[in-house]
Parts: sequence; structure tokens; C-alpha cells
Amino acid sequence: MTSQVHFRMDDKEKREFEIVLRRVGLTPGEAFRIFAKKSIEAGGIPFEVSQPNPRLKTAIKSQDYIEFNDPQEGLNWLND
Repeated sequence: MTSQVHFRMDDKEKREFEIVLRRVGLTPGEAFRIFAKKSIEAGGIPFEVSQPNPRLKTAIKSQDYIEFNDPQEGLNWLND
């Protein structure tokens, strides 16, 4: 069974995105499927998000996020 996914995006960005995809021989649907598979493999977004938007900043500040001052502190937390 397959499902359809619909989302909205800015018209200008859509046109620019389609131009980029044409250069590499992909359709938007194929690009989305690649992104979805890589996200599943990576267990998250498969690339670095270097400038988080307000929504991501809120998620980072949520109770589900733990920040450590250094790697050893993180390792100690994992091993407790």
C-alpha cells in the first residue's frame, strides 16, 4: 500500500527547487522519497541544520532535550 503526502511551499522556492532537481534528473516526489529514506536511516534529519528556525529552537529548549557542557558529562549521564 502507498500513501500520498501533500505539503505547501512558496511558489518561487518550488520553481527553484524543480530547476535544481531537473539538473540532477529527479522529480520532487523522488527527491522526497530519498529524503524520507535517508531520514529513517539516520534517525533524524540526514544533514546538519546550522541555523535553526524558531520552531526548531523551541524544540531544542523543550523538556525532551538535555544539554551538556562537555562530552564527558554526556558520557557520564549515559552510563548512569
